[in-house]
Amino acid sequence: MISVYSKDTDATGAALLTRTQVRVPNAMLSRFERSATMEMPDFWDQETDASLAARDEVAGRLAQLFRQIDGIGNHGAEGYSRFAWSDEEAALRVWFAAQMQRRGFRVEVDAAGNQWAWFGEPSAENPGVTVGSHMDSVPGGGAFDGPLGVLSAIVAFDVLREGGWTPRCPIGIVSFHDEEGARFAVACFGSRVLTGILPADRALARTDADVISVREALDGFAAKLERVRETQKAGSDCLSEFNEAEIDTALADSHAPEGQAADLEYLKCSAAHIELHIEQGCMQSDLGAPVAVADAIWPHGRWRVDFEGEPNHAGSTPLDRRHDAMLAFARFVQRVREEAAAAPDARATVGRVEVEPNGVNVIAAHVTCWLDCRAAEAQAVADIVNRLGAWLAGSDGSGLEGSALDGTGSDGNGLEGVTATLTRESWTEATVFSPELRDALVQAVSARGDDTTSDGAKSYGTESGGEQLTLGQSDGVEFRVGQLGDAQSSAVRNSDVQSAAEQSREKKSTNSSAMHSAKEPALANLAAPHRTTELAPVIGTAAGHDAGILAESGCAAGMLFVRNETGASHTPREYATLVDATQGVYAYAAAIRDCADRVAAGWRPRPVQSER
Repeated sequence: MISVYSKDTDATGAALLTRTQVRVPNAMLSRFERSATMEMPDFWDQETDASLAARDEVAGRLAQLFRQIDGIGNHGAEGYSRFAWSDEEAALRVWFAAQMQRRGFRVEVDAAGNQWAWFGEPSAENPGVTVGSHMDSVPGGGAFDGPLGVLSAIVAFDVLREGGWTPRCPIGIVSFHDEEGARFAVACFGSRVLTGILPADRALARTDADVISVREALDGFAAKLERVRETQKAGSDCLSEFNEAEIDTALADSHAPEGQAADLEYLKCSAAHIELHIEQGCMQSDLGAPVAVADAIWPHGRWRVDFEGEPNHAGSTPLDRRHDAMLAFARFVQRVREEAAAAPDARATVGRVEVEPNGVNVIAAHVTCWLDCRAAEAQAVADIVNRLGAWLAGSDGSGLEGSALDGTGSDGNGLEGVTATLTRESWTEATVFSPELRDALVQAVSARGDDTTSDGAKSYGTESGGEQLTLGQSDGVEFRVGQLGDAQSSAVRNSDVQSAAEQSREKKSTNSSAMHSAKEPALANLAAPHRTTELAPVIGTAAGHDAGILAESGCAAGMLFVRNETGASHTPREYATLVDATQGVYAYAAAIRDCADRVAAGWRPRPVQSER
């Protein structure tokens, strides 16, 4: 049996979705219908996680969706590479459209190339709740950064609908285009264009490493979509469950835009946007929290540092007569690490360097490097960079006048006659997510006790007897989420968190092979962290996200994070257990339900715009 959905409206015009069970030949059944024997994605265990997927329908559906897209841009141990307007993006767009259309959603592409799936008819007068993330990757990226948010949104909607919930406001699921910016070197490309932060003319003029412009890439995308059709006919994993008519419809809703344009009016269709993402760090692992709520994106900036020395012969020039730009650069890198380590909640990185003349037997005449610095507070960043500027100048910093961020000097602190210039290239203030939405998310994803429904199935609900939504049974492990209520304090630091963190660290693996051989039991601890904290923790993030771009533009946006067992990101080592990912789906479902119910009742969370 499979579920077939049909869409209609009631007397008030509200969207209705009817689910019918239809018997089909076994050959047409989705992989989840055979989940007991289905092959898992390579990053999840073929025995332990497969057992969980077979017993828990939500885990099984999530694993099924990951398996379908796993072959797209997958280079094995080298990770995933899914770039803008590539064959990989074409396949992902068609897959997303087909999945959403099968669920009764209307799929459309905005003026910037982002894909939106809508259940209901949104407008500025009738806004809804939007969720989702992105599907692209950095070169050699991991499986979870981006896709976890989109796939979790899809399964969360399934959970809600099959639990009997009917949304009373529009629901949108978005797959943002080119969040990583790997091809055209602009992060959050689709959301920046949509909001007008990246002007259309500049967007179209961007070129990749092969000097192909965005305009040219858009023009060539139709041919890549046609190749997706050919791949589907050959029986590709990602589209094998869809028939030819479904593929035709999905192809039509996966096109590239005619150009690039901002559309702030389109964003008025969303009263609240919630992005789910794997955490790009280890804070949740330390807290023992499978799900957390974001409150802000750290302020951050980039600076270029130029070291001017003198070229000379590597053999005939005595050490005490050298002006070695490379030596000055090396000492600077060490100083960067020391300054960041001495500051609270700060990160400073030198990740790119250019050397001239770049010869093995030539003393470096010129070195240029780039400094990335970010911290929880803007003043901490300014202090670090000012101290670095003072060190380069060989002074106490008075010459920088406390202005933050530019300085020039020579013979500074052992640089031996090398001149150093520090120049700011970019600066972004902290992006603060809507406090009202943040507090709503804390309430929505926080555990409330051990209630069960009368039939023994575990449910989300409230201690005070609010609406109970049955979401399935998982061998005696409950998944519960409280309904929205009054705003609660976002500071969550109770004594039980530390013990949960210690337990988490004991189980934590440090590489992919260990992850597959040393997993915790599939179900035994599924909800354990939620039993130790009364409210979901609220954390900041030092990484950029599409939700942050929307928040900068005056939209009410918020984020949920799923624990990253390794703490690694932008690498194949990033990893969320199927247990935690399933927790994320349940949290997402509760957030969607509660926020949508409130939006339908007239709630409009106030945004907090960046100070940019």
